[in-house]
Amino acid sequence: MFGNTEKAFELFAKKVIQQSVQNLTKGDHIGSGGLAQNLDYNLKVHSSGALELDFLMPDYGKFVDKGVKGSSGKQSPKGKRNAYKSPYKFKGKNIKRGVVEGWIKRKGIQGRHKKGTSKGGQFMKRKTLAFLIGRSIALYGLPATRFFSSAFKQQYKKLPNEITSAYASDVEKFLKFATNDYLKQN
Repeated sequence: MFGNTEKAFELFAKKVIQQSVQNLTKGDHIGSGGLAQNLDYNLKVHSSGALELDFLMPDYGKFVDKGVKGSSGKQSPKGKRNAYKSPYKFKGKNIKRGVVEGWIKRKGIQGRHKKGTSKGGQFMKRKTLAFLIGRSIALYGLPATRFFSSAFKQQYKKLPNEITSAYASDVEKFLKFATNDYLKQN
């Protein structure tokens, strides 16, 4: 019955997802690509005519979007407070073993020992580099990317006009149908 309104919500959802993927790409926040590929939405039309729109993403997407506070509560060595408004926080002094190591391997990152030390300039073992990066992430946190929330806000600002005109069109169609049906009966 309210097909135009449903189409307006579908278009809104598609635009939010498209903008979210663009934000991930622009910000170079795509690791394996799993997050961008698994962004989706579910639009339910209830028998009452009510519409329900849910956005779907892997669980870790909310951490990428809102960031994660570090367990130390301190600013990072770069002087930034990562994700200070985030509800999420690391609890330990390092993150799960193997997570960072896989990321380092995919990205092709190779660490070197600091010059001026006994191993100065030599390549570092991947496990050592993963430990150091994992500890830094756990202590200082991950910055918020706002890839989804900014896309949602941007598209939401445009939504009221689109929904109003779509709903008006649907109501107009319904009134014409109801009027014609009434006139046929009398």
